[in-house]
Amino acid sequence: MSETAGLCEIFFSRSGFWTFIFCLFLVWTPVKGGLHLIGSSQPIVAAPGDDVILPCRVDPEWDAVGKTVEWSRPDLRPTGPQKRVEYVFVYRFRKTDRDMMMDTYIQRTSLSQDGLRRGDVSLTIRNVSLQDQGRFRCFIPRLGVEAELLLVVDPNFVSTTTETVSHRNLITLTPQEETSRNGWVRFHLCLIVFSFFMICLGPVSLCVIRKRQQIQKGTTDL
Repeated sequence: MSETAGLCEIFFSRSGFWTFIFCLFLVWTPVKGGLHLIGSSQPIVAAPGDDVILPCRVDPEWDAVGKTVEWSRPDLRPTGPQKRVEYVFVYRFRKTDRDMMMDTYIQRTSLSQDGLRRGDVSLTIRNVSLQDQGRFRCFIPRLGVEAELLLVVDPNFVSTTTETVSHRNLITLTPQEETSRNGWVRFHLCLIVFSFFMICLGPVSLCVIRKRQQIQKGTTDL
């Protein structure tokens, strides 16, 4: 009897620790997993010499100040003897990391400090040229999320407005996609909770069965 009680005590002391870890998982997972980057579903078109904004933001709002933000061009192959990736823009430790950036973009790219507080990591490129045309990728290592946009530099393009980015181009989840996504998250969490309680109930049931066997054995001996 004392051995069974000791086993139960050990199990519950450990299960208390794992219960704490499990609660942390439930709190942390939806926050991180629920964040994603929203870019542009349509190409950003500009003429040579224009200043453009490549829209990209974290949804829902997330304070990106102090977090690493990387803008790169996946169409370009790594150069140099080390074949390292050269970035269009790198924001790290609350400042621009120029050592990681391509020389042609050091003086022409920037992020908005005010925008970073709201998760707006849109990249401004000044005085674009034909060499800037191509795909751009925004990546936030802390979240493990990325988004790609296409910049088209057209010499025949004539802008009718100073605002080159339209909110209508922003990618948003449809209600059906959002419902499906939320349903999958709920199913995943329910499955984890169910598995957790099944693991907990196994040793408890074993303790109860052993106790009943000992009671029955004691009654028989009498």
